[in-house]
Amino acid sequence: MVGSTFINRTAKLLFHRTRPSLWDAFSHPSGFAFPSGHAMASMSLVSALVILTWGTRWCWLVVLFGSVFVGTIAWTRLYLGVHFPSDILAGWMVSLAWSISVSLVVRPHLTGKTSPKEETLLSSEEAQAVN
Repeated sequence: MVGSTFINRTAKLLFHRTRPSLWDAFSHPSGFAFPSGHAMASMSLVSALVILTWGTRWCWLVVLFGSVFVGTIAWTRLYLGVHFPSDILAGWMVSLAWSISVSLVVRPHLTGKTSPKEETLLSSEEAQAVN
């Protein structure tokens, strides 16, 4: 979540995209619109939960309720008139890429699995000693 927040704030400073003014919004948040911070935060949370529950019986429950949660957050951003649809889609894509990247780096170290390359480097004598 911290990395996602850092990426969001950096992207907002780089792109300087103004918020939509299609209709009178209920709220007038300050700051730039692209990408949506709410969309990024909700997708980062749900994707982290899916990654953590992957392979368990809870995974599909997390996917189901997480999808509803992420969709609801996106709808409120559009309904309130504070984001364009592209702001939300960009937030989702960036947070998914971030979550998957962190998972690919961290998860092998948590499970202690070795790569197939490391397993084939053992000599036949070492392999017999291990078995």
